[in-house]
Amino acid sequence: MSKKLPMSQEKEIMEQDRHIRVVLFDLGNVLVDLGDVSEMHVMLNTQGEESDVWLKWLQSPTVAAFDSGQITFDRFAENLLQEVGSATNKDVFKASFKAWPKGLFSGALDLVASVKPEYHRAILSNTNAAHWPRLMDEMGLAGKFHSYYASHMVGFVKPDKAIYQHVIDSLQVIPQSILFIDDNQVNIDTANALGMQAFRVKGIEEARRVLDQHGVLSH
Repeated sequence: MSKKLPMSQEKEIMEQDRHIRVVLFDLGNVLVDLGDVSEMHVMLNTQGEESDVWLKWLQSPTVAAFDSGQITFDRFAENLLQEVGSATNKDVFKASFKAWPKGLFSGALDLVASVKPEYHRAILSNTNAAHWPRLMDEMGLAGKFHSYYASHMVGFVKPDKAIYQHVIDSLQVIPQSILFIDDNQVNIDTANALGMQAFRVKGIEEARRVLDQHGVLSH
């Protein structure tokens, strides 16, 4: 549980909040349940702490190629299994990968809906052609945001600076006016380096706490 911010930090946040215009959400492990790290251990044929395994995922050239829309789902499965030295059957892997996002965390849609109407709601997510239809249709995220920045559609992936710059240019705002929440520190670091107000969160409770501290939620 996070402690209440010191008064000096709260004052600093309030000063920043006057300029927030965009609330930018990551999806996986923020609004969407990806399960525990064991799922990634299987896919990457590896072990280790969750943060280390996620870094390995983000650094995979095969993952980056698929998430940026450069290769097909079939080629992704073939290449990743070869990259990580896994003997898993390709079709078995594809079925498991497609089912990886479990669904929305409880309260996810309520959290998005509680963002005050004066703020532009947007998604910035590393995702792919296998998961996007499930996220939009099955999980009901379609129509809940003003803008959608899906990596496989824009051709860039986090944590590359290019995808953040694409968002900034598309929305025609200064980086400081974007409040961004994501579950991976490497993604947060790039966003902060570009001037965004970026915070690492996991799950609805942590996301709500950060958004509430910045005054963007209605009650």
